[in-house]
Amino acid sequence: MLTNYDAQAVAALMGIAFIPEGSNREGDFVIHLGDATLEMVEARADQTFAGFGPNEGRGTKLDLGSRRVSLPSPALIEKAVERGLPRQALRHVAESLAGGDKARAASLEWGVVPKTTLERRATQLSPQESERTERVARLFVHARRALGSEAEAREFMTTPHPALDGRSPVDAARTDLGTRRTEQVLNALEYGLAL
Repeated sequence: MLTNYDAQAVAALMGIAFIPEGSNREGDFVIHLGDATLEMVEARADQTFAGFGPNEGRGTKLDLGSRRVSLPSPALIEKAVERGLPRQALRHVAESLAGGDKARAASLEWGVVPKTTLERRATQLSPQESERTERVARLFVHARRALGSEAEAREFMTTPHPALDGRSPVDAARTDLGTRRTEQVLNALEYGLAL
């Protein structure tokens, strides 16, 4: 189990939700987890969801029209990353980091997936690109928790940091080791530890 992994916040930041298979919407992605077959769909801000499964009736209220969704878990997000996230997941993360600045959002997207490669991705990212997208989303969620506000987290994620050899956390997230170093910085900030 991942410590401090907020699967719901990561999924929301990437703009994805998981619903029972069968909606047959264009662009949906099927995920198999144990005996369950779910579809990964885009979760827009204007939608609400109603949960199903073991967490039904507890906590988060979600509703996608008449469709019910599974509350995201680390296992569901892992399967989604292995399958390849929808192209829009990267856009959602970049727009959140950019705070509404379209040019900056595009630049952040290209920092995760090079521009020429991204132009070839009509609907789906590769598993490697999906993993980088999830890393950035996970770090941003961690930064919001550690720093207390979205604005401070946004600033942290895009500003070079001395503990990361002058790279920004978004740049460091290109590798697993860079992500781990960024998590160490965030843990130090969150818990008052020395770097």
